[in-house]
Amino acid sequence: MPPVAEMIVGVFPGQGAYLPGVLDGLVTSERTRAVVDEVEDVAVRMLGRGPSGLLGAGDRAPTADQLLATAPDTLQLAAFTTSVVLHEALRERGATWQLFVGHSLGEISALVAAGAFSLTEGTEVMCHRILALAEHDGSGGRMVALACDRTRTEQILALLPEAGVVVAAVNGNRQTTVSGPQPALTTVCSIAEALGVRASPLVSPHPFHNPVLQPARRAFARRIRDYRTGHLHTPVFSPILGRHYRSGEPVGDVLAAHLVHPVDLLGTVEQVHRAGGRIWVEMGAGRTVTNLVRSVNDNVLTLAPLAGPTSSVAEVANFLAPSTDVPPVTPPAPVDSGAGPAPAEPIVAPAAHAEPIVAGPVGSVGSLDRAEVVAAVRALYARVLEYPEEVFEDDAQLEADLGVDSVKQTELFGRVAQLYGVVPPTNGFRIGDHPTFGSVIDLVLGHASTAGEQVATPIVAPAVAEPAVAGPVGSVGSLDRAEVVAAVRALYARVLEYPEEVFEDDAQLEADLGVDSVKQTELFGRVAQLYGVVPPTNGFRIGDHPTFGSVVDLVVSGSAGTAVAVR
Repeated sequence: MPPVAEMIVGVFPGQGAYLPGVLDGLVTSERTRAVVDEVEDVAVRMLGRGPSGLLGAGDRAPTADQLLATAPDTLQLAAFTTSVVLHEALRERGATWQLFVGHSLGEISALVAAGAFSLTEGTEVMCHRILALAEHDGSGGRMVALACDRTRTEQILALLPEAGVVVAAVNGNRQTTVSGPQPALTTVCSIAEALGVRASPLVSPHPFHNPVLQPARRAFARRIRDYRTGHLHTPVFSPILGRHYRSGEPVGDVLAAHLVHPVDLLGTVEQVHRAGGRIWVEMGAGRTVTNLVRSVNDNVLTLAPLAGPTSSVAEVANFLAPSTDVPPVTPPAPVDSGAGPAPAEPIVAPAAHAEPIVAGPVGSVGSLDRAEVVAAVRALYARVLEYPEEVFEDDAQLEADLGVDSVKQTELFGRVAQLYGVVPPTNGFRIGDHPTFGSVIDLVLGHASTAGEQVATPIVAPAVAEPAVAGPVGSVGSLDRAEVVAAVRALYARVLEYPEEVFEDDAQLEADLGVDSVKQTELFGRVAQLYGVVPPTNGFRIGDHPTFGSVVDLVVSGSAGTAVAVR
């Protein structure tokens, strides 16, 4: 197969993208230490304090909520500093990108990473933003994320036409952020929850992307009217402007408009994906934005180097470094004509990184080739765990070396078992007895379905990286319907982000809850894995089971002889 050009996109998160102690593990070199020192110097000069006080605190570092209550300026600086330090840490290890995208506040750190601002200039812009908001926003407003699309959100807001709550960010078809006065947001949350829409307050000191911030917008524009972007060595696309930033443009009015204009992440992901954006890297703490990207289009690879103990800046940097194994190809065209010049060294990545695995092997299990099994299982593990494939060598210890706990190992092995028809030993089987990647491969080869049998292609291989709900253990014949209802309800509620209460027997999955047939099929595929369900082979359609109760009945009546133990 010829090499496939895949645009690597660095996405910079905004407000609240901070984890306690995250800077401790990042500031490990002279260059990253210099970044923190420069931000600190500018922040102390302009604000009286900077983010360096968060360094060295370890487990004692304040949480985002604590900073919001006591030092909101430091919270904003911490998110900015984390992003620019992470960029430097990845860059000094050889990482390259073809496009940067900023989410709200993250556009400033993206502009610094792209060379539009020096680090000093970018920090000054950040501080001017903080000062303008502190001086001109006394609204006490906040932000809330609603687990629904923009249309549903606007229907909720229409019930409070004079409340001053507006759509602040369209993050996908399953999340829309609103901002406004705190009392009105409390009412919005109550209405949303009554309608079965989950509402989550955000860590935000202001009602961003709201016209109420017009005074702050004008003050911010005055403060930065003399700043212009330098030459951008990497294009930066703005989900607020709907275009690329241009080298040499004045940014006073442009950046200030962020305070009152909404973010369109949904449209940006769709547009960038059409242009070839297949690999998205979270350039900050956690994985909030890359999770949103995946919710818009799951046909992407997302990497989050600062998402927790299993993250690795070095491994992600190695993955992002230009490949020397395949010849370079011309990168996809930019999203619009406002892009800067194309990067000199386009990134080439194997197509396997971008496509989800959706089918098991077909043919005789007895003819399984170990190298082919290794390649398929490695691709699955890499996609779900968001690691480069290279780390999955035979002697790689899944927990000790890669930080994959037993719950995640069991979930992954359950998916492999579904793909290859693996029937593990029934007496005292523990996934922990197979600690290396190679031992998992040997388990597959040694316990696949009887040699010569045809392995059925599964209904769907779930593309979600979250742990599955614990499956039943023991005889399916003894399944209690109430227990099945509880387990399936919990799974559906978590994946769809609905309250569990909406999943009553007579709830119409599509007509009442808006779950389309594709998502229903995916969910039923996961339930089938948990319970060993073997649906009828002749003309089976998930649409013939439209209610939640009918899905449960299908599970109870269609299970195999033994439940799959997935814990």
